[in-house]
Amino acid sequence: MASKHVALKGLILLLFPALCCFVIDILVDGRISWGAYIWGAEACLFVFAFLPKLFDRPKLSYCLIADTAATVAYLFLIGHLDGSTQWVLPLGLPLAALAGMLVFSVVTTIQMDKISHLFKSGAVFFTAGVFTLAVEIVIDMYNLGMLTLGWTLPIFLPLLVTSAAMFYVEYDCGLKARIVRAVFL
Repeated sequence: MASKHVALKGLILLLFPALCCFVIDILVDGRISWGAYIWGAEACLFVFAFLPKLFDRPKLSYCLIADTAATVAYLFLIGHLDGSTQWVLPLGLPLAALAGMLVFSVVTTIQMDKISHLFKSGAVFFTAGVFTLAVEIVIDMYNLGMLTLGWTLPIFLPLLVTSAAMFYVEYDCGLKARIVRAVFL
């Protein structure tokens, strides 16, 4: 029940600047212009920080879906206010979805109790590498209509090699023991 009060207080806290921006926007411009950016940002802040407080045990997947939807909606609002929404679905939506999947993967991996820290670190490195590769694919397909793979290779390959090394060290108990002895001498 206390967390629901936090969400309500957060909403009230966000309404004050939203109303101030609304009044100032109307008084200065005679119409709603820049205030919509503030409202969109505050709506995102509410979804990110206070919406999970409305539930007793919020599920991570539902929270991340709501966060991704709020981000895409805000990107669409920005595009609409700028008069150019054609980039939102082919670029903004996939990038926001990729970011949501990255956060979900990393948090889920870290929360797993039965997996060693070294394996978790390797999984996080691998996930980060795949994320950078996916981001370049989305950007290349949007900008060029084809895949060029340029700037991600110096990021992806070291992350891939590092994660493979972590997985191997975790798998080879003798090597892991020798490393531990060498480090803690």
